[in-house]
Amino acid sequence: MSNEDQHGIKKDPFLPKLWSDLSSPRYEINFHKHLFPPLSPSSHKGSHGRIAILGGSEKYTGAPYYAATSALSTGVDLATVLCAREASVPIKCYSPELMVQSVYSIEELENLSWREAIVKEKLDLLKTSKNGGVGSFEFPPSIDESDCETIQKRIQMAKSQQFTCLSENSEQIHVLEQELEKIRKDQQVAIEHSVGLIKTSLSSCHVLCVGPGLGRLPFVFEIVAVVLQTAMRKYHLTIVLDADALFMLSLDKYRELYFELRGYEKCVMTPNIMELRRLKEAHHKNDEISVMGGEQGNPPMRNIIVQKGHTDIITSSTCCRMECCEEGGLKRSGGIGDVLSGAITAFMAWNVVLGKDIKSDSISIKGIQPSGLEQQVFTCWTACCAVKKATKTAFEKKKRSMSAMNVLDEIGDVVAVMEEFAMNCNDS
Repeated sequence: MSNEDQHGIKKDPFLPKLWSDLSSPRYEINFHKHLFPPLSPSSHKGSHGRIAILGGSEKYTGAPYYAATSALSTGVDLATVLCAREASVPIKCYSPELMVQSVYSIEELENLSWREAIVKEKLDLLKTSKNGGVGSFEFPPSIDESDCETIQKRIQMAKSQQFTCLSENSEQIHVLEQELEKIRKDQQVAIEHSVGLIKTSLSSCHVLCVGPGLGRLPFVFEIVAVVLQTAMRKYHLTIVLDADALFMLSLDKYRELYFELRGYEKCVMTPNIMELRRLKEAHHKNDEISVMGGEQGNPPMRNIIVQKGHTDIITSSTCCRMECCEEGGLKRSGGIGDVLSGAITAFMAWNVVLGKDIKSDSISIKGIQPSGLEQQVFTCWTACCAVKKATKTAFEKKKRSMSAMNVLDEIGDVVAVMEEFAMNCNDS
């Protein structure tokens, strides 16, 4: 994203830090003209955004609700929550506006995990024991000649018992190995069934958000890994990753998937300072995660990172860096990060609706044309501005009692005011 001054020297364009900066004469690019899909009488249900949230567990039912409701409050038409069976009823009770689908059972997945652990422990015990602890014989410290015949008989008996025990051990090992194989097949069937249910929603949504309230069950991570690969490779979906999805990607098992996502332009990661540090320590010990290029043997980093904090920093190593310096509320309530994930998901859905390629009418009179990725960075920045503004308004009304629910109450009006302001800004 560059321009030339009157002397032909390249310079970086002015990038806003506050929403009010859009009216500055220094702001020369019409990013803001491609944020909000126009409302029309010919619109149909879903034409202004269909999103899905993959998350929600028995312990964490609020997070996916906040994310999905935030997307609806921002302005998308349809929001689906794909969650654990244990979380589906509570989330349905929170709101009649959300479509909620149970896609796996944590209880069933945990039972499969426990069964596998028990069988593996039995196998280890059988394989490490010499003879199962029976049929052994210890010689007395001193042997009398009169005892030789008795000792020989006892030795023969011990050998016979040992042979019988080893045979029984072999049979038990064989049975347990078959049982372990069956359990692992059952696990694979459960994973494939869950992925199949989720895929039915992927084919119709504009953006998939993964992580709010997901939990950290290993089998759920396996399901999520397959879903992310399918979303990228088959559906070419825009993906927003938050919370436990980022924890999953910090694990060595998912290192390759992490780098694949970092090389995927339609992926937005939204780490807080701890999540960012965890990813850096796991995969980038010698690099700055927000601006680095690709490491040797790994694809270049093309995705967007939204670093949440007092000042939200939105970066992509292949284009630009933006900062959201809007003032938020003075209270940091639980769930506001989920509200931000939902808002980013909504704005990115609008980005998809409007088309991934910037049309020719987006060229400003200054002759600068943003790329699709630069527009996406600006889109994420806009979502950060909206949530900061909504948080500030909610705090002004509620003070110390402010919660994420109060932020949700404000975000719709905030987005409406932002849209009106953007549409009234001059092109020059």
